[in-house]
Amino acid sequence: MEVICLIYGIPSLLLSLFFLKFLSRAEFKYSFYRLLQCDITLNVVCYLNGWFTRFSNWSVTIPMMLVIYENVKVVLKFTPYFVNFFFNAQAMSVIFLSVHRLTTILYITANEFWNKYYLPIYLLILLLSSIPCIHAYSIDGLPPSTFNYAGGVFVPTPLDPVKRELQYKIFFVLSSIFFTIILIVNVLTIFMLVKRLKLSNNTTSQSQKLRRNLTIITIINSSIFFIVFLWNLFGDKTLGREFWVASMYILSDALSLSLPYILLAFDQNVRKTLKTVTGSNAVKFANYLGYASSSVHHRTASIISVI
Repeated sequence: MEVICLIYGIPSLLLSLFFLKFLSRAEFKYSFYRLLQCDITLNVVCYLNGWFTRFSNWSVTIPMMLVIYENVKVVLKFTPYFVNFFFNAQAMSVIFLSVHRLTTILYITANEFWNKYYLPIYLLILLLSSIPCIHAYSIDGLPPSTFNYAGGVFVPTPLDPVKRELQYKIFFVLSSIFFTIILIVNVLTIFMLVKRLKLSNNTTSQSQKLRRNLTIITIINSSIFFIVFLWNLFGDKTLGREFWVASMYILSDALSLSLPYILLAFDQNVRKTLKTVTGSNAVKFANYLGYASSSVHHRTASIISVI
């Protein structure tokens, strides 16, 4: 499973890193792209953090993780808390992306507001996301795995049933709140967009396409988180832990690495700019090849004339 995750994960990670730089171009002045850059950054760090757990379960990388376990144990100690932290942070980031779309429909000055305050907002996301982790740490609610030297594998540390039940309830309540907010905000966004288009008598095919694309993006933003939420709750009990863990790898990656693909599929501005960038680079490369070919030809002719 880890090999499969690497096959699609590495190209997707590189694409995400490319989009961090790509969205800084002058064509993307709209505040929504600043939030996207913050969201992608958050997702990339979340994705990389998840590999500490995966490498601990992969026989090929267990020796490497054992070195970390024996020398830098604090890294593995905090990994479960970071997993919890990033889940909360990703959910809040999706909420703020949805709130951005809603406010820019309702208020003319919303774009100016988001351009000015998007960084403090994401700092607030990080702060709020750390609160459940601090609570879990205070009660030792997410203990790290320990290494079984006899079996040569990392094994989960047994957790007190009372603490486990408390952590489950906190996760369920927070996840329910996150999903409810995401769903309500996205539904309001669609409703207000349709209402605004009707008031402006804009019934062109472009407007219809805008509505359709926004609906698709809304469904994707909500459904990916919703699937992860449900699978976290019921997947282990339904299909067994081994299959659940493997499937959670893929679902977690979908939550962390899907945004560039969503933009490529549904953002015409992204596709147009990317086409311009790749087209101009292709022209430069072709011109370079032409220049190199001409230089070689000229040198060859000169040598022949000398001979």
